[in-house]
Amino acid sequence: MGKRIITIGKNFFIFLVLAGLATGGVYIFKTFQAHTAITKKFNSRPSLKLAKDGTSISAGHHSLAYLKKNLNKKYPDFYRAIYNTPKRSYIGSDVIVPGQVQTKAYSFTKNKLTKIRTMTPQGITIAGNYILITAYDSTHQHSSVIYVLSKKNGHYIKTIQVKGSPHLGGIAYDPVAKNIWITGSQGGQSALMSFTYQDLKDYHYSKKLQFITYNHVVSLPTIERASTVTYDDNQLLVGFFNTYDKGRIVTYPIPRVGQFKDTITSDQIKATTGTASWASGSGAAAMDRQIQGVAVYGDWIILSQSYGSQDSKLYFFPASAINNLDESKADKVITVPPYLEQIYAYQGQLLLLFESGASKYAKDSIVVVDRVLSANINALLGS
Repeated sequence: MGKRIITIGKNFFIFLVLAGLATGGVYIFKTFQAHTAITKKFNSRPSLKLAKDGTSISAGHHSLAYLKKNLNKKYPDFYRAIYNTPKRSYIGSDVIVPGQVQTKAYSFTKNKLTKIRTMTPQGITIAGNYILITAYDSTHQHSSVIYVLSKKNGHYIKTIQVKGSPHLGGIAYDPVAKNIWITGSQGGQSALMSFTYQDLKDYHYSKKLQFITYNHVVSLPTIERASTVTYDDNQLLVGFFNTYDKGRIVTYPIPRVGQFKDTITSDQIKATTGTASWASGSGAAAMDRQIQGVAVYGDWIILSQSYGSQDSKLYFFPASAINNLDESKADKVITVPPYLEQIYAYQGQLLLLFESGASKYAKDSIVVVDRVLSANINALLGS
């Protein structure tokens, strides 16, 4: 009797082990199936559409419905400010970032335009009738570019080639002088460069006009690496990205009369040589590390923070906090998807540009944003 009980016990134990293995196998198989389905869905980008110049103008990775579903699932508060709140302006809303699949950029080895798949978007602004998006080649073998889109409908118009291969980042528009300012480098130092709105309109790539021509180049020795710039009330706010420590934000007033009319300078101008001016700014303030964008909206200063594949953050500070932009003192913090870059406030909406659609960063473990998102700022503040 005892042996029989032992035998039954052994058989029952073996049954439990086999049942457990079977259940585990089914779970693993279903998990594998689910992951395979997600990966397949992630990699099945919309049909490729190309502009006449060879730049891709279709979404880099997902349909809008798929993107909205993922945003709503993982970032519901952020989603509500984008899609469940009446928009004060539809300019830039859900506009596809061009060039995520293919861009024509100037090759420094072949000395001509070539097709590449490594453009990484960085900055966004609105200038006159256009939406402008900057991007750089993550392999640094080709020129940086500026995509020009219609402000009216978001349609792609053309690509501007920028001389050299700087980590082209922030972009801002001075509507008084009609200058477009971008962040870059000059002689190994951080710099701001500008070109005119008219030159933007007239630019078409040719052998005689391969790159946009600057009308101002200003070196900034007080800033290690300029990463973002925005325009507000006759001044440029320039910030730099710092991986390990606090960054800085510097305010540069724009003179409207005199020798340095409409360029970046201050009472601390040190020297002028040729086309490069050396300037130190006024109104420097501490700024949190890993800051990618700055926007001004009414009495608010908004910072975008992002580094790596972790969630990004939006920080809202009262304008009076300009001298102490520390994250612990922010009035509001919003969590958004990874790889958020520049932000731009326009008519009560916050336009957000992400670099997660670039081939270097896109992965199925994060919410890839391959379009410009437009969130109601008041809804963000109230969420």
